[in-house]
Amino acid sequence: MIEIPLTQLRSRADNANVMPEGLLVKLAGHIERTDRYPHLIVRPMPGETGAYEILDGHHRAEALRRLGRTAARCEVWEVDDDEALVLLATLNRLQGRDEVRRRADLLESLRQRFGEQRLPQILPEDAERLERLRQVRLEPPAPAPSIRAGDLPVAVTFFLTPAQKRRLDEALSGHAGTRSQQLVAHLRLDADAQPHPQPPARSQT
Repeated sequence: MIEIPLTQLRSRADNANVMPEGLLVKLAGHIERTDRYPHLIVRPMPGETGAYEILDGHHRAEALRRLGRTAARCEVWEVDDDEALVLLATLNRLQGRDEVRRRADLLESLRQRFGEQRLPQILPEDAERLERLRQVRLEPPAPAPSIRAGDLPVAVTFFLTPAQKRRLDEALSGHAGTRSQQLVAHLRLDADAQPHPQPPARSQT
């Protein structure tokens, strides 16, 4: 490892790896707080004596510049142009993926140590992503009871004249809920509802 002045480091124009501004700010904050970061991987810059081309670590170099640092810790690799191009395409992309449950457990440990408000400031995830990962650790809700086929609602279709439709609308307007709920309430179709009182029988004369 050697320290190389940032003025001697050159970024490649064909570097395809781009870090969002928010993550770059967090990266700079981490370096400022800990003074630790993976060494940049560079090679001697072809055609420019004393300069080095960055193969891996473009964002770390930018974070160091933002912090006012003058040099970066680097590893120098002696590679030709073809190998440099391959490294540029792979070093920034070859990485493992977090197993979600383990990541959630790790974040819970960090939450207990640093507190809820601090995590979005020091971790790559934003507050919304952190909350989703927190939900992973919660017990899933109990499954809803299954509905028997005989208990499923049954569609009923009937036809009315316009006058009958108006009278029905007037009758149902005093009930709350959906049209189905209004009909059930008006006709007292619930199992525990009392039937409509029957009109008194007419006496025979």
